[in-house]
Amino acid sequence: MESPTNDFEGPASSSPADRTPGRSNSQRLGGSDWVDAALRELAVGGLGSLSIERLATELGATKGSFYWHFTNRSALIDAALAEWERRDTDQLIERASEIDDPRERLRWLFRVVFSDAGDVGIDTALLADAQDPAVAAALTRVATKRLSYIEAQYKQMGTKAAAHRAVLTYTAFVGLAQLRHSTPALAPQGRRSTNYLSHIAEWLID
Repeated sequence: MESPTNDFEGPASSSPADRTPGRSNSQRLGGSDWVDAALRELAVGGLGSLSIERLATELGATKGSFYWHFTNRSALIDAALAEWERRDTDQLIERASEIDDPRERLRWLFRVVFSDAGDVGIDTALLADAQDPAVAAALTRVATKRLSYIEAQYKQMGTKAAAHRAVLTYTAFVGLAQLRHSTPALAPQGRRSTNYLSHIAEWLID
């Protein structure tokens, strides 16, 4: 089973073959294009950098296109947070659950989220905006789902104090994500990242 990627899809193609006569690029854009652009912006600059004008420029669209799909900026933020939750939590849990053995489920998840190729920019950006009510609610939902799933795997493995082990596992992920965001030169990369992943699996699973 291959590790899933968390890359966000870019805007719809604007090649000549895809163009419909009489329709502008902004008319072709769907709500998902605005959500994808919002997620990219959130990962880079957080809520403070998210503006309809900036996204419209990136997408080559007009603000009218935005209001065709969303009533306001808050509605877009809600949709983007819901999509982040779906992609980076619900989908990962679904894919991990396809693996029979709980130890192998955790190993697979560790390879995905602890790898230096993992994209955790949006997680760290959202943590910086945790004072926002919508972001706080999304972070709570996501952390609750992740912790519950991790704890369930440890319980199936017969691990003592499974809830505490789940918190230790999750905080290791959050801490590494913050390190990569704030001081990436200090985070394990390349061979060091591979060795780190092996040690994480040994300490937390075996």
